[in-house]
Amino acid sequence: MWPSCPLVSLGGEDSALPPTMRHGLAPETLSPVMDLVLNFLYAYLPQPPISTTVSLCSAADDSGADRVSRLPDDLLRRVVSLLPAKDGARTIVLSSRWRHLWNSTPLVLVDTHLLVPGGDAELRPARAGAASRAVTDAVSAALEAHPGPSPFVSLTCSFMDLADRRQLARWFQLLATKGVDELVFLNRPWPLPGLLLPSVIFSCASLRRLCIGTWVFPDTATVPRGAAFPNLREIVLGCIIMEDKDLEFVLAVSPVLEMLAVVGSQTQLHARLASRSLRCAQFCLSILEEVAVVDAPAWRGSSSGEIIASAVASAN
Repeated sequence: MWPSCPLVSLGGEDSALPPTMRHGLAPETLSPVMDLVLNFLYAYLPQPPISTTVSLCSAADDSGADRVSRLPDDLLRRVVSLLPAKDGARTIVLSSRWRHLWNSTPLVLVDTHLLVPGGDAELRPARAGAASRAVTDAVSAALEAHPGPSPFVSLTCSFMDLADRRQLARWFQLLATKGVDELVFLNRPWPLPGLLLPSVIFSCASLRRLCIGTWVFPDTATVPRGAAFPNLREIVLGCIIMEDKDLEFVLAVSPVLEMLAVVGSQTQLHARLASRSLRCAQFCLSILEEVAVVDAPAWRGSSSGEIIASAVASAN
């Protein structure tokens, strides 16, 4: 059962790098340029809507009276929703009053919080090994055990390879059924190319914000007809192996997309922006042959419409 899974220690061969290293990968495995690109990418990651500085240790006061459990369900769910997922799951042992609350509270899942109590979001496994595998397994158990919904999910600790393809596809199936609203999903293989991201990601129709990094973009020819991101408003594509047609596909299936960011693209791009909703595009530390706004009426009609290019290397 997932709530009983042990927290993951970062000792031994999986010890993490200092907090100043945002990505946490072993420095000897990276070139200075890629170290810069990855730190830039990890700087984009949103902060989760939960606290790691407090914990719910007991529902009883000094007299032994359980006053907290007498609070209304809605208030208790609010309390649990502000805890890291691991601590939230452990509330089921406080009393019978709490047992149904965990499964009826939206799941906010951040895999860095599975590493140590009060885990620092900057401390990630430096290499593939026991710690990263334990986190991956804990994520699978959490997604299987909790019925959802899942408003915020951040997965940045796993070193996934070809052997994990089924598990990866299963994660996206579960996230789709749980109505994930915000998803951060960075793989950690190096050097690139990494693992092909399964096309089932496009079944996550509830997504409003998406940040994916260090993947090979899905084969859009395998995406089921009608699959789309109808609610997606912001997307960050970091260190992605992708082609021009892939970027065009993302824009085509995201009818309300307003913000696009491409960070450290691993292929030369001709970025032709055709979107009736797009207002802002950022291309950072990427190789660009062309950036052209082809059809973007919201862009032209908005005072905030702009292209932001930061340290972009041109192919010319």
